[in-house]
Parts: sequence; structure tokens; C-alpha cells
Amino acid sequence: MGITETITGWTGRGRRIARAAAVACMGAGLLLGGCNNNLKNENAALMQENAQLREQNSQLAANNSAFQQQLDAMRSQPAGYMDQGGDYNSGGVSTRTSGRETVIEIAGDVLFDSGQATLKPTARRELDRVAANIRSRHSGRALRIVGHTDTDPIRKSKWASNEALSKARAEAVADYLSSKGISRSMISTVGRGAAEPRATKQASRRVEVVIVDMQ
Repeated sequence: MGITETITGWTGRGRRIARAAAVACMGAGLLLGGCNNNLKNENAALMQENAQLREQNSQLAANNSAFQQQLDAMRSQPAGYMDQGGDYNSGGVSTRTSGRETVIEIAGDVLFDSGQATLKPTARRELDRVAANIRSRHSGRALRIVGHTDTDPIRKSKWASNEALSKARAEAVADYLSSKGISRSMISTVGRGAAEPRATKQASRRVEVVIVDMQ
């Protein structure tokens, strides 16, 4: 074999090696490109999954907060609350429904001394419970506070009539409930005096907190 043939052979072999190398590089490039695309797709999927997990976590946190508020409200309710309907009853307080309204009735002797419209210290404890009931069970509903007296005529107090005394007592209850977070603009007051007596004078002396159905 001559020198020329040898050189030609080597040149041909070099070209084949170069072509093989080029093909290998192209294959590696395609392989790397495919891997890169796979990584991009996996990264996008992971980001989407992460966003979904963050949304789920946010919803769980909101649900937990709402549950905690309900639990705190239940724990804050004193003895005397009835589970069904959220009605409140104790020694001097009772709850009933009248049509589509809820009536919380408070004995007058629990709230006031005879002939007076200033709340007793013990009255505040009962009204605190009533206010808690209204905030948790009847939030946003209008209230009508109705004062009632017995049939005894006014003799020794500053009030001109039983109607005036019952109105002042209704106002005192309304002001106290307002001080406990119930909007005063949602409360109206009425003094009925002795117009709606009960079987006894003691039962006649009362204040009714009427929760008005606004529908």
C-alpha cells in the first residue's frame, strides 16, 4: 500500500469518526433536550400541586378558625341554655316562641326593686346571659323590649303612671344590652304598664325581650 492510499484511508476513517462523533453529539443533545423538557414538566406539575396544597391548607385553617369560634361560644354559654333552638331558661328567665318571634321573658323582681327603674346588681348577671344568647343565636335581628307592671297604682315613686315606669324599665334593659355589644339602633322599647296582667302580681311584673323576625 502506498503512502497516498494510506493517507486516503486515514482521511476516510477520520471522516467516519467525525460523523459518528457528530451523530453522538446530536443524540446527546436530543437526550439532554428531552430530559430538560421532562424536568420542566415535572417542575410545573410540582408547582401546581404546591399551589393546590396551599389552597387546601388555607381552607383548613379557615375551617379550624370557624370551629374554634363555635367551640368558644359553646364554652362561654352558662348553665341554663337549652341546646335545641338556643333558648335560654333559668330561675327568673324563660324563653318561648310567639308566632315567628322569640320572646325572652325576665321576671321584673329579678331586674328591679319595687317602684324603681334602676337595674339591680343581680340583674346584670342575668342580662349578661341574655345578651350572650342574642349575640350567638340571633345576631343582626331587631329587638323590641316591652315593660310590664302589676295593677297596683303608682303612689310613692317618681313615675306618673305604670306605663311610664314600665317604659323606663324597658329603656334600662335596652341600654344595658346595648352596652354588651347589641346595636342600640336595632332596639325599640315599649311600656305596657298593667295592660297585660298575668295570674299574679309577681308574674305581671316582667320585661320581655322580643326578637323580631325580619323576614
